[in-house]
Amino acid sequence: MTDNKLNQDEKQAQLLKYRDLVLATLDYYIDNKEMQFKTADFDSEEHYKGLKVKTEENYQKGRLTRLKQWFRDLTEMQLETGDLKFNKYLQDKTKYDIDIFKSYFQRIDKIIEKGKITTDNQFYDINIMVDQLCQTEPVENEKIEILNRLLSEYEQRKARKPTA
Repeated sequence: MTDNKLNQDEKQAQLLKYRDLVLATLDYYIDNKEMQFKTADFDSEEHYKGLKVKTEENYQKGRLTRLKQWFRDLTEMQLETGDLKFNKYLQDKTKYDIDIFKSYFQRIDKIIEKGKITTDNQFYDINIMVDQLCQTEPVENEKIEILNRLLSEYEQRKARKPTA
C-alpha cells in the first residue's frame, strides 16, 4: 500500500471528521436566518436539510472525496467573507482543531511555491485569493501579479487541451 493511501482506520476517522464538519456547516446555515432565503421554487432550509441526509449517505458509502469537496464548497463563502466566527463555531460544535483559513493559506502558498496551478480547485482557490487581496489594504500588488500570472498560464493550458 502506498503512503498516499489511507489505511482503513485513518479513512474511517477522516470520513467521520468530514461528515461532522459538513453537518456542522449545514447547521450553521440553518441556524443563521440571514443566510436563508425562500422563493416559490426554492427553500434554502429544506435544501440544507436534504444535504444533511445526503451527507449521511455519503458517509455510509465511504465517499471521503465527496465529503471533503462538499466541505470545501460549503465553506467557500466563509473564506471569501473572512467569517472568523464560523471557524470558532466549527471548533465548538465538532471539537476538531480546525482552521479553514490556515489550510486555505497553506494551499495558496504551495501553489505559489510550485509555480503552477494544476487543478480546477487550485484555480478556484487562487481566484478567491486575488479577489481578497484586491479588497484589502495595503494592496499586495506583487502577490496579485504572481497569482494573476498563474491563473493566466493555467487558462492558456486549459484552452489548448481538447475537451473530451
